[in-house]
Amino acid sequence: MNSAKSGRLVALADEIQGKGWRQPRKAIRVVAVLSALLAAATVFGLFDRFGIVRGEAKPQRELIAAVDLRIGNPAGAAERGEAKARDDIEAGLLQLQALGPDKLDATKARQLKQRYGIAWVHKSAKPTPLTQAFADAYNRVMLAEIERRHGRELLDALLRGEHGGVVGPQKAGTQEAAP
Repeated sequence: MNSAKSGRLVALADEIQGKGWRQPRKAIRVVAVLSALLAAATVFGLFDRFGIVRGEAKPQRELIAAVDLRIGNPAGAAERGEAKARDDIEAGLLQLQALGPDKLDATKARQLKQRYGIAWVHKSAKPTPLTQAFADAYNRVMLAEIERRHGRELLDALLRGEHGGVVGPQKAGTQEAAP
């Protein structure tokens, strides 16, 4: 029995020291080290490709959209029409917008332009609620300015359609808004 115990002790001592019945397997260790290096190089390569390793932080493009809910709203179109009319007045333009089929009398419109500096602009053959609201608000502001510059007689003539075109359904609103 002593020999059995001593054999086990010798095998244990050889295993602790690295000698004995286990042969060192250098080939397996080399392959394992090379595989680990290859895996690390692959991971670093992917990090570099996708920009993870770089020190500079680039913000990613985000899909952010702002939706203006006034776009499909006639009240918003009216606001834009009034603002556009004020901008045109500041730029020295006097224009009236006509919607619907082109029924403008060209000679009367030309006389209006030559005599008073007022131009007719034909906007749309088929008006929509939005274009109608825009044109009504635009014309309302323009008619108030035309009345201020040229008097009530010209305004009444424009509202009756005597100068080349019909201003539109805002006739009653224009008379209330005029000073």
